This record gives sequence, structure tokens and C-alpha cells, in this order.
Amino acid sequence: MEILIIIGIGILLLLGVIGSVIPALPGPPLSYIALLLYHFFINTINGDSLLWLGVLVLVVTILDYYLQIYGVTKAGGGKYAIRGSIVGMLLGIFFFPPFGILVGAFIGAFIGAKMEASKHEFKIAFGALWGFISGTILKLCTSFYIIYIMLN
Repeated sequence: MEILIIIGIGILLLLGVIGSVIPALPGPPLSYIALLLYHFFINTINGDSLLWLGVLVLVVTILDYYLQIYGVTKAGGGKYAIRGSIVGMLLGIFFFPPFGILVGAFIGAFIGAKMEASKHEFKIAFGALWGFISGTILKLCTSFYIIYIMLN
């Protein structure tokens, strides 16, 4: 039975890392679920550590959604650029994986900025790209930190 739990934990950790890059999967929450399974069935972890990691996962998950919007608005984009970057990113997943996510967010924000008749389309598109990359780095660091805790 323990082997099945370890396999399940490994699958959740792998999905957590993949979900840190692909927006359709919640990466850090999946890694945290794996950590909870590890805590309850394999080896106990300090309760304070579990609590603070849960808070970290929650904050990173919220920040991930906020950073892309922040990047677009900080660069001068409006609601069309924000929506364009999100739609472009989602379409990029299906048409040009894995790089389609980056290209899609950039092109979507660019098209949205064009629809707003903005004169700074490239700046807005790079803002969307910056926001997506920042959120991805935060999620990857969180997921890898959870893996690190489980290995020690």
C-alpha cells in the first residue's frame, strides 16, 4: 500500500511542476497535496511548516493570477490587452506547445493593445510576457521547494 501512496505522491509532484508552467493546472496546490499525503502516510512534517507552506502556496497562486494583469496594466494596457494576453496564452497551449504559451500571451496582449488603439503595443505585450514569466518562476520555485522539503 505504501508503494501506491509513494507513486501517487510522485505523480502529484510531477503534475505540480508541469502545472507551474502550464496555466491549466494548479501547480503549487498539487505539490502541496503531495506534501500532505507524504505527511499523513509516510513521514510527519512539523505542523508549523505545513501551515506556512500552505500560506505560501495560497499567496503564490493568487500572485500568479495578479502578476500577468499587473504586467499589462503597468505597461499601459487596458482590459482588451489583459483579455488578449489570457486568451492568447490559452490558445498557445493547444497550437504551439510549449512555447505557444509565451508567444500566445505576447501576441494576445499585442492584439488587445491594438484594439485599444494604444501606441505602445510592444511595451504592453512585453508587460504581459513579464507577468507570465514572473508568475511561472514563483510557481516553479514553490513546487521545487516542496520537493526539496520532502527529500530532506
